[in-house]
Amino acid sequence: MFQGELGPGLIERRRSRRSRATCAACLETPDGEIFGQLWDLSQTGARVRTAYPPEHGTQALLKWGSEKVECVVIWAEHDVCGLGFESPIDPAVVSATGRIVGLPEQPGARLAEIPLGRRRTAP
Repeated sequence: MFQGELGPGLIERRRSRRSRATCAACLETPDGEIFGQLWDLSQTGARVRTAYPPEHGTQALLKWGSEKVECVVIWAEHDVCGLGFESPIDPAVVSATGRIVGLPEQPGARLAEIPLGRRRTAP
């Protein structure tokens, strides 16, 4: 089972602390590169805003700054997509990325606090 997957249709998107980040990012997919902005980042995933997000299930390489992380698209809606990392990244990378824009880390949500069947859109 993929890291963070709890069963059919149940995915804990924010199992670890996340940092807000607004920096340039690129998703390298089998169909080519998709450029956008990294919106937030945790050890286990990220949210990226782009004009044409890849479809759910797409394997990709997320690149920002000097970092590269293998990931899969967990959800995509309008101009935002959620990514799950194949392996957790170093917490120092999460903190350093948050410091790029000077925003503090935010606590992760508990599964019970995430309403099922509802997705949020980018701010």
